[in-house]
Amino acid sequence: MLIRSLICISGIFFIGQTRRHVIVPGCEAFSPAHFPPTRTSSMISSSTVAVPKSSNENEVLAATLDSAKQIISEAISIGTPAYNAGNISECSRAYQDAAKEVAFLVPANLNKKLHKAKEIDENNHDAKAWALRRALHAIMDYDLPVLPQALDDGEVGFEPFTKAQLPQEPVAVMDNVMGGVSQGGWIGKSRIFYGSTSLENNGGFASIRWRFPTTQNWSHAQGIYLKGVRHSKPEEHTFRIVLKDDACQKARLANFNVVFANPQETERNVFIPFSEFNQMEQMGKPLARSPVFNPLAVTEIGLMAIKPTIVGEFQLEFSEWGLYM
Repeated sequence: MLIRSLICISGIFFIGQTRRHVIVPGCEAFSPAHFPPTRTSSMISSSTVAVPKSSNENEVLAATLDSAKQIISEAISIGTPAYNAGNISECSRAYQDAAKEVAFLVPANLNKKLHKAKEIDENNHDAKAWALRRALHAIMDYDLPVLPQALDDGEVGFEPFTKAQLPQEPVAVMDNVMGGVSQGGWIGKSRIFYGSTSLENNGGFASIRWRFPTTQNWSHAQGIYLKGVRHSKPEEHTFRIVLKDDACQKARLANFNVVFANPQETERNVFIPFSEFNQMEQMGKPLARSPVFNPLAVTEIGLMAIKPTIVGEFQLEFSEWGLYM
């Protein structure tokens, strides 16, 4: 069973497992040149993680976040034309109403951003509208992370990546392709991915990629595993595994990616099944009518740190990774 992050809704904890994408109408019309760095607080409760007993319960968190994103989408469809028409107070009001409505539908760290934005002087409509928009935009960009799972080694087989498979040094792919200034690097001996993301020039991601010397056939495996995962700001930061197959090579900057994290710093392994790589993306946006990930023709693997969960310095390390059967 795939385990994802917790959210507290009116004091009740649920776990979800499905990634979904919500398209926001009018989003581009009201996008600032860049967002200033923000800091977020803990997303995970100190309570014990409980595995849900039914598939319906597994879907609660994903459905709840979808509801929040739909509310935000509707608010943006009102606020954007109002702002562009010079009715700043109406834009601010639409965003305030949405912030109140989604406050109990989102993780604690995102809710804190909403609360901070709502504290801005009511009479400063422009500043309040922008602050709320940034907080709402962070919710729209948020994906549920896969968490470490308790499986006995006897239940699965491990096939670690070898030096022959992965080149010693990965290729850095940063947001400078869009004018950003984020940085990242890799310490191979210790398996440490480190760097700093910046929102300057509308950037916000850092990644490293390994291009396989020959196309890989991973059809014998169930997915990717990582052992000994540790990372900066455990209850806030999330990272991404990036995969490319032959189909991705036909679309510029296309890839599949899945979010993961270890917020409670558990010793359990992270297991990401190939079925989770179910949406090809291009520059962070879903590609319509694109095929699902093909484990028969894998060409590239990578790691990524990206906004909204990581803004500023980050570090991810693990003891081993590879395929699990």
